[in-house]
Amino acid sequence: MWTTVLTTIKVNLREKINVFWLFAFPIILSSLFVGMFSGLGGDEITPQRIAIVQDSNWSHTYGAQSFVDTLSDTQSSNTSSSKQTLLSPVNVSSVDQATTLVKERKVDGYLYANTNGKLAIGVLDVVVADATNSISTTSSGITLTALRSVITQFNQNTSIATAMADSNTHQARNGASSVSASDSTASYSYTKDRTLTHFAPDPFARYYYALLGMTCLMSMSYAVISITLSQANLSALGARRSIAPLSKWKQLLATFCASCFASFLSLLTAFLYIRYVCGISAGGREALAIIALMISSFVATALGLLIGVLPRLSQGMKIGISTALACIGALFAGLYGQYAMNVSDAISRNFPVLHIFNPVKQVSELFYDLLYYDSYQPFLRTSGIIMVMSIVCLAAAVTLMRRQRYEHL
Repeated sequence: MWTTVLTTIKVNLREKINVFWLFAFPIILSSLFVGMFSGLGGDEITPQRIAIVQDSNWSHTYGAQSFVDTLSDTQSSNTSSSKQTLLSPVNVSSVDQATTLVKERKVDGYLYANTNGKLAIGVLDVVVADATNSISTTSSGITLTALRSVITQFNQNTSIATAMADSNTHQARNGASSVSASDSTASYSYTKDRTLTHFAPDPFARYYYALLGMTCLMSMSYAVISITLSQANLSALGARRSIAPLSKWKQLLATFCASCFASFLSLLTAFLYIRYVCGISAGGREALAIIALMISSFVATALGLLIGVLPRLSQGMKIGISTALACIGALFAGLYGQYAMNVSDAISRNFPVLHIFNPVKQVSELFYDLLYYDSYQPFLRTSGIIMVMSIVCLAAAVTLMRRQRYEHL
């Protein structure tokens, strides 16, 4: 039996079509995903080099220095890890010196105080008074937009505090209003991270794992080809095997083991490329991801055996059926773009039972469960669904295999 296993593995891995569609195609498509999605998720706020004009206006603007210290990386060690760092300050003494640094590309902009005690930011030749106009910038646009919003908040608080101090001298003496301008700005954070999961995955990870689901179903071809070669009415090798002393259940077991190994090998290659080359993390649960690949290869092989033992169908028709199932399943798993992903989400919300019968979606769900849930219960539930599906298909394949008889060869 082990000779049959090794021979079947060699036959599967030497098929040029299998090598392309199950090894090269997932790598090519995931590489295209990297090119398509790079830059689309570029909403990360990174500190920008900003020149701080510390002239007389700056020194008379209450809370200005605290404002800079709060938003700069110089205070990051004293703040929580969730505090957003917007700028990396470079102190200068005049606007002219700051403008020179901007023109020399040594800083991305400069921050200064007006004579009315409000902060403003300048970028290149554009001076944005009171941070109310648009900023002309390129790669630093997101961070500068965030900084502009924070400056607006600071100026508004300062104006409110000044008005209250003018109308209420008692509050001005106590300094409560003046302190509120700087304190509220100091505690202001442009963005706050909120996550309901143990790990914040890449927003496009769903497409990569839908690709793994499609690859899983395409690997059914290993079992389809292997079991077809063991059928006496479809191949000369099957005719010779039918008169061999090896029993049918051992032939089926050998085919199953060889096909399952080849399927796992192709899935593992795709997963390692997605994980370590494309940078799509598994949330620190790589070991469980390997187990998910084993479960996926099991269901792919079981489905492939069931298709492979269907009577009165040629090998080409069986390969066509397996390919059609993989492509249609990938459609409803959301692989083919945002519209397909919206359809998949709509089914999940309104008719979740339909996804139970989609192996591509269930394989994708294995990795979603690892990424999005703290508990292992969703992963175990999805694994149970896949295993039940596999056992049913395997039992049906064995039943059809045992009933096959040939009048002549």
